[in-house]
Amino acid sequence: MNTTASGKSRGRLYDLIVIGGGSAGLVVAGGAAQLGARVALIEKKALGGDCLYTGCVPSKTLIRSARFAAEVRRAEDFGFATWALEFKDREFASITDRVARVIETVGEHDRPERFAAWGVEVIFAAPRFLSPRELEIIERDGTKRIITAKRFCISTGSRPAIPPVEGLKEAGFLTNTSIFQIRDLPQSLIVLGGGPVGLELGQSFARFGSEVTIVEMDDRLLPKEDEEISATIEQIMRAEGLKILLNYKAVRARLNNGRKILTVEQNGLNRELPANEILVASGRKPNVEGLNLEVAGVKYDEKHILTDDYLRTSTRHIFAAGDATGHFPFTHMAAYEASVVIRNALFFRPLLQKTDFRVVPWATFTDPEVARVGFTESGARKKFGAANVRIYRTEFVDNDRAQAEESTKGFAKIVCRGRKNEIVGAHIIGPQAGELIHEVILAMKQRLSINALGSMIHVYPTLTQVNQQAGLDAVLGKLGSYQKLLSYYFRVWR
Repeated sequence: MNTTASGKSRGRLYDLIVIGGGSAGLVVAGGAAQLGARVALIEKKALGGDCLYTGCVPSKTLIRSARFAAEVRRAEDFGFATWALEFKDREFASITDRVARVIETVGEHDRPERFAAWGVEVIFAAPRFLSPRELEIIERDGTKRIITAKRFCISTGSRPAIPPVEGLKEAGFLTNTSIFQIRDLPQSLIVLGGGPVGLELGQSFARFGSEVTIVEMDDRLLPKEDEEISATIEQIMRAEGLKILLNYKAVRARLNNGRKILTVEQNGLNRELPANEILVASGRKPNVEGLNLEVAGVKYDEKHILTDDYLRTSTRHIFAAGDATGHFPFTHMAAYEASVVIRNALFFRPLLQKTDFRVVPWATFTDPEVARVGFTESGARKKFGAANVRIYRTEFVDNDRAQAEESTKGFAKIVCRGRKNEIVGAHIIGPQAGELIHEVILAMKQRLSINALGSMIHVYPTLTQVNQQAGLDAVLGKLGSYQKLLSYYFRVWR
C-alpha cells in the first residue's frame, strides 16, 4: 500500500468500483465479481438501498396489511358476518413493526457476507472523487484512504424531491424515508402527489382509518398512465372515501395548535387544508451530493446523471445505473441497467450492449393494481396515426375468476397497430394486474400480433383470460370482415 503526499493511504487498483449498494449497485458488484473482476462496493449506510428500506419492500408490506383491513370490511361479500377490526394491542405500531420484520427477513439476501463470498470487497464509507480515476473514501472510524479503478459505476439512487412550499420544513412533513417508522396512525393525512407513491400510501392509510386528501398539480391522477386508467383509478379512490384535489398547487404550510395547515391554490384562489400529517410524494432527485462529480468530469442536473446508450457518463470509463440515471425509477429497471453496465464495463467491442427501452413495464400497487407497458392509446394514435391503431378492451366483470374472487373492478386494454395488429401497448387495471401484464410484455418483446394471445391456451378459470379474450376479439373482428364471403360459403356447403 502506497502513501500520498497528503499522508492518505492508497489502496489496490480495482477493475471496477461500484458506488452505492442499492438494487443496481448490488447487481453490478455481484455480477462483475462472479465474472472474475476485482470489485469494491462503496456504501454509506447499509446494503439494500431504497427498495429494501424505504421503497418496494416496506410499501408492499404496508399495502398488504391495508388490503386485509379492506377485505375484512367486505366480509358480507364473502358470506361472513361483519366484525370489528383492531390493530394488535390497539396500536398502529403493530403495522410498522410488521414492516420492519419483513425488511429484516428480505434483507438477509443483501448481507455483506454474501457479496464478500463472491469476491466483492464491501466498504462502508463516504466516497468522493479526487480525479477521474481516484476515489477518496472516509470510513466510519474516520480513516481516509484513496482507491483507484479502471472503471466506476455510480448507482447512488435517488431521494424524495421536496417541493418549494413556504413553511413546509418548519411545519414538518413525512416522506417514504420516514413514514414506515411512524408509531401512531394520523387521524388525517394530506398527500402531495397523485402518482404511484402518493396513491399507494394514500389508499393504504385511508384503509387503516386516516382521513386522506390527495393534492395533485396535474389535471388527473397517475399522469403518466393511459387517460382511461387515470379516470378509473380516480373513481375508485373517491368511492373509498379519499378526497381528490386536481389542478391544485401547494403554496404554503404552517402549524396551528399542533395541526398542520396547508394552503393550496387553484386559478388564483387559495384554500386551506388542515391535517395531522403531510406526506410528500411529488417526485425524486438523484443522490449526487458529496461525490465531487465535477472533478471526475461527470455531467448531471437536478433530475439525473447524464448517460449515453451504453450507460456511460460524460467520462467514458465511469458508468451509471439505477435511479440516479433518471430513466425509470423501478427496481426491475435498476437490475436491467446493472446488467448492461456489467457487460460494457468489463468487455470491449463488439461485445458492448446498448440499452433497449422499447418494452419497459411497470405497475402501481393500488387496489386494484395498475400495470402498463408501451404506448397509451393517445400516444399510439399520435405516433402511428389514428386510422392505424386498434384498441381491444375486456372487462374484469366479464371474467369468471374475477366474479368468484369478488374482484371485478377494472379492465384490460391492449393497443395494436398496422395490418398485422402488432401489440404496441397494454394497460391493465384490475386484480393482480402486475402479474397479468407479463404475457403481453413477452408478446411485445417478440413483436407478436394480438392474435397470439387468443390462440394460446389459458387455464380456466384464471384472471389472465382477460388477455386471451382480447386476442379472441381481435380474431373474431378480423373474421367479421369476411362475413359476406363466409355466408356464401356456408350456403353453398349446405
